Amino acid sequence: MNGHLREIVDLLIRLGITLKETQGEIERLYIERTLATCDGNRSKAAKKLGMHRNTLNSKIDQFGANGGARP
Repeated sequence: MNGHLREIVDLLIRLGITLKETQGEIERLYIERTLATCDGNRSKAAKKLGMHRNTLNSKIDQFGANGGARP
């Protein structure tokens, strides 16, 4: 995995994408994909992500991530 990450980071740098942009986008995608694997169940997703459900809900609101079955 480390080799793949190096390639991705090199590409992001070449494209001029900032660390802040990258962190936000990765976090948003990670949350969305985890929610999808948990069929939108925020409690299960929060557990998989290693965060409290309230923190996940805040991040969903912040990113506008799709919360699955519940709006």
